[in-house]
Amino acid sequence: MGKDKSKKTPKEEGPPPPKPLVTFHLCGTDELQICGVLAAYNLLVSSLPSPSPFSIVPLKSSPVITSMSSRAPKNCGVMMTDSLTSGTALFGLKQCLSGLAPPLASQVESAQISQWMGWCESVLVPAVKKPEKLLEKAVSALSSHLAGSPTGRISDRRPLTVADIYAITTLMPLIPTFKPLSDPAALTSFLSTVPQEPLFSKTFSDSKRFITDPPPSDGLLSILRGIFSSALYATFPEAPTLGISIMVTQTKDPKNGEYQCNNAMELFKKLPKPNAFKAPRDVAVALTSGIKHPLIEKLDVAGPGFINITLSTTFLTDKLKNLVVAGDPRPSKPSTTPRKVVVDFSSPNIAKDMHVGHLRSTIIGESVCRILEYTHHPTDRVNHVGDWGTQFGMLIQYLLETFPKIAEGDMTGVDIKDLTAFYKAAKIKFDEDEIFKKVAQQNVVKLQGGDEQCRKIWQLLCDISRNEFEKVYKRLGVTVTECGESFYNEMIPGVIEELTSLNMVVPDGGAKCIFVPEYRIPLMVQKSDGGFGYDSTDMAAISYRLRKLQAGQVVYITDFTQSDHFMMIFDAAKKAGWWNTTSHKITHIGFGTVCGEDGKRFKTRSGDTVRLVDLLDESVRRMEESLLERNKEGKGSIPEGEIRSTAEKIGYGAIKYFDLSRNPTSNYIFSYDAMLDTRGNTGVYLMFAKARLGSIINKAREAGVDVADLEKAGGLELDLGHVTERSLAIEILKFPDVLENVLEALAPHKVCEYLYNMSLVATSFVTECRIMENGVPNKSRLLLCSIAANVMQACFHLLSIECPDRI
Repeated sequence: MGKDKSKKTPKEEGPPPPKPLVTFHLCGTDELQICGVLAAYNLLVSSLPSPSPFSIVPLKSSPVITSMSSRAPKNCGVMMTDSLTSGTALFGLKQCLSGLAPPLASQVESAQISQWMGWCESVLVPAVKKPEKLLEKAVSALSSHLAGSPTGRISDRRPLTVADIYAITTLMPLIPTFKPLSDPAALTSFLSTVPQEPLFSKTFSDSKRFITDPPPSDGLLSILRGIFSSALYATFPEAPTLGISIMVTQTKDPKNGEYQCNNAMELFKKLPKPNAFKAPRDVAVALTSGIKHPLIEKLDVAGPGFINITLSTTFLTDKLKNLVVAGDPRPSKPSTTPRKVVVDFSSPNIAKDMHVGHLRSTIIGESVCRILEYTHHPTDRVNHVGDWGTQFGMLIQYLLETFPKIAEGDMTGVDIKDLTAFYKAAKIKFDEDEIFKKVAQQNVVKLQGGDEQCRKIWQLLCDISRNEFEKVYKRLGVTVTECGESFYNEMIPGVIEELTSLNMVVPDGGAKCIFVPEYRIPLMVQKSDGGFGYDSTDMAAISYRLRKLQAGQVVYITDFTQSDHFMMIFDAAKKAGWWNTTSHKITHIGFGTVCGEDGKRFKTRSGDTVRLVDLLDESVRRMEESLLERNKEGKGSIPEGEIRSTAEKIGYGAIKYFDLSRNPTSNYIFSYDAMLDTRGNTGVYLMFAKARLGSIINKAREAGVDVADLEKAGGLELDLGHVTERSLAIEILKFPDVLENVLEALAPHKVCEYLYNMSLVATSFVTECRIMENGVPNKSRLLLCSIAANVMQACFHLLSIECPDRI
């Protein structure tokens, strides 16, 4: 007999009460533990994502919280009602713990919390980008540990305290190398190693050890900062809580040493009183007393507490010898973990000549790529050309009418020498001829529908333009892979569908838009007529780069007027979950305008935009005239057959340096005279300085001493007895520090600053120190000359400037 389907089931009395995330068991009435549990519970409840994978009992109805309420301090009520992760001050924990600190049984621990808060706020938090995302990871690991604990406590060996909670929730996100605090299993293992010692003390000591480790850079400044950081925390254990960051700078007067540390005055003011120090000078003396390092020859305390640092000659010569052996001025190990980077730059439009506006994006992009590649980051060089859009209907029709044989499939007679003129003529006819305009609009529909003839003509236009672009790239020494707007066409519908499913797309006047907070105009991912524009393409592109290409960083290089557009694209990518701000980086380098002598946008006399090829031609023409004149005056010795190629190297290099030496965000006035000046901070002067070093090396070779043989042989003692020898050695050894700063900011202009200073110091060296004495080379100085030339060459490479061997 079958089951009676009409049988009624017992009446349901509503869903069972939610299971608490963690059941806290109290062992006594220890006020510290009560406060700690409250802090932990609130932190977890308020920080977990919504909807949460856990069932959470609301705070006020938790039986554990209710049972302990009468014993908890009154100010816990603030903590029970406020969200601990709201606000900006230390992720919201500061307010909570400030209220909890006064009633703590342990006054020592109460003071430690106060110190920790100050240190985190002034030192750790500013050093971390997007700490909120990192905090989520920290809370997740901590909650997993608590959820798996049979007692509901962080450690079975000792009670949890407020200090523990604070240490764990700040240290976990702020010190990424502190592995136990990023993984639940590792966290459990870590906690088992601290049976008696308070977790706060353990994390505090570990954090100090972390921050005193010297940075990985080989640069002098980085090494010195590491030395003084270690000395600071060894001499003053409370220093981490005082918000002191080591300040080491180069001295202005070599008589006072090469570098200076100026922390004593600030430290004296911040040290808890009373103490044994009567003046900042006493603090400086104490700080230097324990410093012993092979880099430092002498430490002098001057004035009120300035610490003057004289570097060890032996250390400097040893570092220089290492450069000779390595044959590469780069640091011995990368300062950052290599990650794949996509760089979007240049991006001209099909059927238009590259103009002066493309100059900045192209050469800044090339330099940024070289900086990344030089520092071991795999880099995709992407040319996001404008090869799609409604303008192609107009261009296709004009090409058909100009070269009728195309309609029959004969493409052989097509010759477009001036793309800009061709585009202008097509646009005029489009604006003035209604029949032409109507046919052009029909061509757009055909092209997007895959019409064979339209596609062939479109491809022809792309090929013609591409050939012209490649000529410019070859002249500028630029390498880039084309991946234009059309590449993303098939991805766009799927991207819009995904964004719609995430409730990000809003209908607006027949169009589909994404409204981004703080921006008045939305992103239009689909037009009212069903078409797609720049916003659609850029959303598809960023999705492809982050998810398909798995880029760890994406860099966009465009003019500054597009900044808002890209900020909106980035914000939408983050909201869609494509951009993990913790593990990925997206950067927009927005550059200013190239202006004419009148301060307005650089144009020809007729008011047209300056074509990039014309600008390059004029620079080479002027440089060629200058080199011929130098030869006539006996100032140059370039063979006649090399004049043209040398003029091209100097002319193109001068243009690049003139642009790259400026902060990219600023406008600048383009001037051939200023750009090609042989004096001052110009590319021409720098190439002359490098060529002078090369000339000295060549003369030594002719005298029978080849610097390459000296480098291979090794064992040569370098002499830094002359002040300019020592200055040049120090300037050379700054390169790793400079490279680290350049990489962090992706700032070619910082390379230019260093290269100019290096050129000044190298010129002083070869002027004041005889390298050739009666036809015999000084081997030590010759080797120093060679090392300087190699570092300068590395800088020229980063700037994509090909420096001639002789001028």
